[in-house]
Amino acid sequence: MKLRFKFESVECIAEIYENVAPMTVGAIRKALPIEAIANRWGDEIYFETEVKCVEKENSKEIVELGDVAYWIPGRALCLFFGKTPISDEFIRPASAVNVIGKLLCDISKLKNVQDGERVFVEEVKEI
Repeated sequence: MKLRFKFESVECIAEIYENVAPMTVGAIRKALPIEAIANRWGDEIYFETEVKCVEKENSKEIVELGDVAYWIPGRALCLFFGKTPISDEFIRPASAVNVIGKLLCDISKLKNVQDGERVFVEEVKEI
């Protein structure tokens, strides 16, 4: 499955790995389309959703550049395109996140996204 993240300033596609976090991805798919307000935390964009998933699947305290994840405590989708304020040599989310996929776009474009921008998330239908 692929998701499109449409911000006011940029658009990005992500490949979602249904097999590594099937409950998390299933809950996200049921909530689509998602409209939210983007927040920045260093070089992470996150936004609250109506998705309710409490299961830790593929949960990580260190993520990779370009990871897409779900943060259980904040019911938020997270896009990692660089270091967060608590990163050291590794990219660290605020707490463990369920990693569900990878951004396929030029992630440097995400630096243009500002706090308060609207974001629209939808599934990309393959032809």
